[in-house]
Amino acid sequence: AHPAGVFILVAIIVVSLLVGKAFCSWLCPVGFLSERLGDFGRWLFGRTLTPPRWLDWPLRSLKYLLLGFFLYAILLMSAEALRAFLDSPYNLVADVKMYYFFADISRTALIVILALALLSVIIRHFWCRYLCPYGALLGIMSLLSPQKIRRNPTSCIDCGKCAAACPSRIAVDRVRTVVSDECTGCLSCVDVCPVADTLQLHSLPARRRVPPRLVPALIVGTFVVITGLAMAAGYWDNGLSLQDYIRHGRALRSYSHPTSAAELKRMHERPQPMR
Repeated sequence: AHPAGVFILVAIIVVSLLVGKAFCSWLCPVGFLSERLGDFGRWLFGRTLTPPRWLDWPLRSLKYLLLGFFLYAILLMSAEALRAFLDSPYNLVADVKMYYFFADISRTALIVILALALLSVIIRHFWCRYLCPYGALLGIMSLLSPQKIRRNPTSCIDCGKCAAACPSRIAVDRVRTVVSDECTGCLSCVDVCPVADTLQLHSLPARRRVPPRLVPALIVGTFVVITGLAMAAGYWDNGLSLQDYIRHGRALRSYSHPTSAAELKRMHERPQPMR
């Protein structure tokens, strides 16, 4: 029903497998807003709040619990229920439902979004670090990436600038190879290192240095190629005609998220409004 969304997800996962969790720091619009809110918080208060380690770890697990919940809910569905959902009117116009969620936003949703924005001002990357299930998925995928930040302990002067610059609060100065689900490949640690060739992005299988300027080209190029090929091959649009959208639009507010197989069946069999 939404092939564009599928190919965007595929492109994001491939980017994560190639360059780590780089989508979050280089392409994600929510990540960009989170960074700006964090910068505003640092300007406003002179610093950002860092939760203690005993609190940070449980909070970081929340996004994995959310990801696990979504996967569990999907895997619980039978093939019949999954097909009924995919073909249901609710799913066919889910993109329009999402548009109306923001265009006609409820008071509760607005309060939640504002609360998350405020927390991102106080605690940098609050949503991305603690709650984003996509970030959890990409973090897992990034562990399989052959591209990792490596530190040369021989030339390192232990200045600690790399760890201080890391937005994900990774102790880069204490490890030889950064293997972390929180590393977004932003290269901030590489940029601030005062000693040449001490911190570098390496391709581990080839044992070769990856030039920093190649990273954004690889990230954007991979994303554009996959989505571009999907468009060129005709697998981008969902196939619904304008008349279909108009027909579903008249009953849009009656479409709610089904919560059971029986409800899926009723929704799938419900007569559609006349054109």
